[in-house]
Amino acid sequence: MRLLLTPPNDAPINMAIDEAIFLSQKSDSRPTLRFYDWSSTAFSFGYFQHVSQEINPSECDDLGIDLVRRITGGGTVIHGWDVTFSAMFPRTKSHAGLPSDISAGYQAISDSIIRGLQEIGIGVNRHDQSLDSSLPNICIANPAKYDVMINGKKIAGIAQRRNSAGLLFQVYIALDIPSHDILTVVSKQPDFERLLQTKTTSINQHQSRRFLRTEIEQAIQHGFEKILGFSLNEGKLLSKEIEMAEQLALTKYSTESWNFRR
Repeated sequence: MRLLLTPPNDAPINMAIDEAIFLSQKSDSRPTLRFYDWSSTAFSFGYFQHVSQEINPSECDDLGIDLVRRITGGGTVIHGWDVTFSAMFPRTKSHAGLPSDISAGYQAISDSIIRGLQEIGIGVNRHDQSLDSSLPNICIANPAKYDVMINGKKIAGIAQRRNSAGLLFQVYIALDIPSHDILTVVSKQPDFERLLQTKTTSINQHQSRRFLRTEIEQAIQHGFEKILGFSLNEGKLLSKEIEMAEQLALTKYSTESWNFRR
């Protein structure tokens, strides 16, 4: 499995790189685990969300927050205080070592995260209940089945997309809690800040020491090796993946027609 450690990018480029690798699985099967960071604070939204109904775009613009819609499902994710990674697999009968069943695929990714974090002393477990439809569709506040929990609160969420080319998982792990000004604009839901106080947490809120981003990334890599049986080899993006990502960022992920589609 190819390991990519890509530098911080803006939201359109980050989403475009994931999709470029995902689409390339059909012609060049290359299971890939990619860790990435964000050059500025960003909110990413699930494919089925209506962004303007979730947040006030002008308020986000005033704070310099990038807004982007993913091709995976799920709810709003706050980026800038998290560890973000994606995992891509070719569309084969065995999905290159990943279980073919949709639910089992989620579980395998979740178990890989849990195994890695537990091995560095973080007491996490898997959430086994369905999404609570009465809560706002904000990932950090509303755990779904197979999300990763600590002390009864969500710290990691998994979103998935499948097509004829392959499988894409996009994952965030809450390393720290976002600043107050960011939390005030992440949802139009009344009293959302009060809900956050009871529903959300992060890794560094519950540990005797602060964990670095690199420690979490290395733990996840180890979890993938142990649970999925992959051997990880650090590599680089292919030139065709870079070209496709640049085009997708320009024509899709930077456009209002994609990000604010109704």
